[in-house]
Parts: sequence; C-alpha cells; structure tokens
Amino acid sequence: MLHEDKRRFMRMMVNTTARLTILESGITFEGKCHDLSATGLSIEVTEPVEANTLIEVHINSTSAAIPPLNAHANVVRCSQEQDGQYMLGLEIKQFN
Repeated sequence: MLHEDKRRFMRMMVNTTARLTILESGITFEGKCHDLSATGLSIEVTEPVEANTLIEVHINSTSAAIPPLNAHANVVRCSQEQDGQYMLGLEIKQFN
C-alpha cells in the first residue's frame, strides 16, 4: 500500500544537533534534529518530554548566508524508538 504524505510543507532532512530549553523550567539539553519544515520539526532525545510542553529550539547554521534557527515550539508527540531514544514531534509556534 502506498503511503501518501499529506503535509502542507515539504520536510527537509538536516541531521544536526539542536539545543532545547524547556521554557517553564529552564532545563536545557541537546537532541538530534532529523528533519524540519516551515511549521515543525522532529528531534531525537534521550529522555521523554510530555506533550504540550513549550520548548525553545536553537539550531546553529553551517553557512554564513543562513541564520541559525531560533524558535518556540510545542511538543505534539513523544514516542520511544526501538533503540531506547525518544522522538519528539514539535510544532513551531513562533520564530525568534
């Protein structure tokens, strides 16, 4: 059966380090951003994060022509992967 992706925006594979800060507590940790689009991103982390948690996301740029990504995002899902890591699905709420 063919899976049709019905997203409004194309996802771009990035596979780079992301710095995450939980806005309510100020706890900062790192994850690996696998992909991003105009409205969201997925990040692999070592610990689970509850849905509806607001997070500040920072991803450095490897090009002087492209600014780093700084955004506030909401955790819409957190699923445990087979390797024990957790995959966060984040919805971007605001670019900073």
